[in-house]
Amino acid sequence: MSDLFKGVTLERAIDRKATADGRPRVDGAVETGVPAWELRVFGSLTALHAGRSLPLGPLRHRALLGLLLVRMGNVVAAGQLVDELWSGRPPRRPIATLQTYVSHLRRALASGGEQGGVRARVRHSSPGYVLEIDPELVDVHRFETLVDRGRQDLAERRFHSARDELSQALALWRGDPYLELTSYGPIADENERLEQLRLTAVETRAGACLAIGEADSVVTTLYPEVQRNPTRERCVGHLMSGLYLLGRQAESLRLYEQTRRHLADELGVDPGAELQGVHADILHQRLPLTEPPVSGGSCVITDRGADLYEPTPEAAPRPAAATPGPDEPPTAVPERPFRPRQPAARTHHTTGARRLPRSSGTRGVLVGRDRELAVLGDHVLDALDGGSHLTAVLGETGVGKTELVEELAVRLHELLQEVVWGRCTSGEGVPAYWVWAQVFRQLAVSRPEGFRKAEARFGSLLAPLMLDPESGRRSLSGEDPSARARFLTQDAMCETLLSLAAEDPLVVVLEDLDQADESSLELLALLRTRLHCEPLSVVVTADDTGAAADLMGGGAVAEALGDSRTRSVRLTGLSRRETGDLVSAQTLVEVPDEVLRLLHERSRGNPYVLHQFIAGVGDPGLLCDRAVVENALADIPVGVRQAVGRRLAALPGPVLDVLRCCSALGGAFELALVREVLGGTTDVEAAIEAATRRGLLRRAAQPPFLLSFRDALVQEVLLGELSGSDRARLRESVVRALAQRPAALHGEYEPGRDRARRAPRRHSTAGDAKGARGPTSVPPHPA
Repeated sequence: MSDLFKGVTLERAIDRKATADGRPRVDGAVETGVPAWELRVFGSLTALHAGRSLPLGPLRHRALLGLLLVRMGNVVAAGQLVDELWSGRPPRRPIATLQTYVSHLRRALASGGEQGGVRARVRHSSPGYVLEIDPELVDVHRFETLVDRGRQDLAERRFHSARDELSQALALWRGDPYLELTSYGPIADENERLEQLRLTAVETRAGACLAIGEADSVVTTLYPEVQRNPTRERCVGHLMSGLYLLGRQAESLRLYEQTRRHLADELGVDPGAELQGVHADILHQRLPLTEPPVSGGSCVITDRGADLYEPTPEAAPRPAAATPGPDEPPTAVPERPFRPRQPAARTHHTTGARRLPRSSGTRGVLVGRDRELAVLGDHVLDALDGGSHLTAVLGETGVGKTELVEELAVRLHELLQEVVWGRCTSGEGVPAYWVWAQVFRQLAVSRPEGFRKAEARFGSLLAPLMLDPESGRRSLSGEDPSARARFLTQDAMCETLLSLAAEDPLVVVLEDLDQADESSLELLALLRTRLHCEPLSVVVTADDTGAAADLMGGGAVAEALGDSRTRSVRLTGLSRRETGDLVSAQTLVEVPDEVLRLLHERSRGNPYVLHQFIAGVGDPGLLCDRAVVENALADIPVGVRQAVGRRLAALPGPVLDVLRCCSALGGAFELALVREVLGGTTDVEAAIEAATRRGLLRRAAQPPFLLSFRDALVQEVLLGELSGSDRARLRESVVRALAQRPAALHGEYEPGRDRARRAPRRHSTAGDAKGARGPTSVPPHPA
């Protein structure tokens, strides 16, 4: 028996409470003793005084503070700071610039000490600078102190105290340390060290919880950790013990087999002695097994290892299909005998339909998506119960599709529901079925026995997905290009998935379906036709702008998303209130309403775009200064520009040329003007229609039916791609086209001209030395 369980009695105790102000806490622990002045490392580097963020300045100023903080109390040479701050590309006067940064930090840190003296200061000490601060005022120091106490308590068998100390330590972890500063080498190393310490704290706390009988808490906490860190053997061992103590011996042994195969495939080693000892204890049932504890408000599934189909005595066992020889054509896949599915007997602590459990708070808050998450969870759970449908999560780039599905996966992991992922990738060299190959590789590790049966049954039909057991490389030889061979291969893949799901319900997530290859889409289409009362849920995400174009063209994505059995969850931008909630969650700063309005209008509530603009502001405390925010919003962040660029790169050349022309025509323009400017060399109507289908342009509902860009950021990126000479030529073409128009036609569109004049003139281009905030307005009609 493992030493952890020798002489230890198990108790039933679950402590899932909240603080008085509603803040979640980790299993009963609340962060206590927070000082009035503190320096926060977890998340963005922030200095707080009486709940107010101090103005630490832009990114490089905070990087200087971070570089001094990771060597707190030690002198760092000025030359070393210059090298680390500018990565070998210093400014013209590096020491003078460094001194300016230091002066700014001194003023910022002193601004929080008006009532109680300076709490931290940057002092010159030859040959450099040193940060002097009380370690208790730094959250990372308190974190390390609590972790050390918890480990000592566990070593001395004070299990309750160890659990509480470590829970308080983990409650301090608000996000990755030095979140925006990891591009600086020493800070990146410190980030990695703290992450390893966090994992140690999670493992140590799990050991204390196991010792006092809180196995369900261990499973809930460790399941996502093991998914992210499959080689942490102690973490795996604690999760195996927790599963066993909850009566899930089969899942525990399956986890060990999965870890053993992963270690062998990736590192070429066997599990260590400690993990092998836990495995032996479970095999010989040497751990004290009790009934699963009842946790109020959570849903505990007690029959995950049970068969989902009633046995059919009349059905004879099927022999494994013989592997076709090199000169033989693939044989037809034998059909699975149909057995009516009976609803699985599940135990719930609430009445009515099954629901996702509440968030454990480990991933932070998913702002503004509660309704969408609830709808998505209902769709997935219904599909697992035999709903026989596909679920699509749609929205523009950056709106939060991946975050929503990841939060769903975390909730499903808390139900011990397996979720496997694949991400579609377009481009040359991507093999057929690539997204499905990712899914099957994960299943080959998590369900080795089922895959051995599939390989024995289907042989070379699974070659495009399986690994060659002798060489460890993908087997691409022997592919038959005939339509019949493609169908039989896809049929074998479907049968394998459905058989694995019949053994244990399965959720498959396919990201970026609009980027999938033709073979992967064909397999998805075939699988959809085979979903009939199967415990398999397929969730796909897609950019609705690209999917919209495919829907209009009747392509393969349209067939998947337009099916009557496909259920959709569409994500749009956050509201202004939700934008404020997200800003507060990211920065811990109360931002004025007028600044929130600017951020919301500029980002249109897109979380990714909003985050990029906030990062461009620099110090979160500067968000309270409207002038600073307006200046930051004048430029498009590099990440946003790249995201828009990828979206535009997928357009046909003629469509892109027309859009570049449109970007120089102001806030609103007419189709006839675009046609006159470009002449007869381009099919303008077809290009405008294609851009409208992709959600790039929109047409006014009232005469004169002017066109405009849906997203000002797209217009600004397109305008930035034009050189100064190109813009000048476009202006001349516009003036020439308008001069040739009859005067009566000019007056017909007078309202459109006035609206264009009143539109704000804002733009930022790569070729301009100094840009304003939007596209330069070229009036669509003469003044």
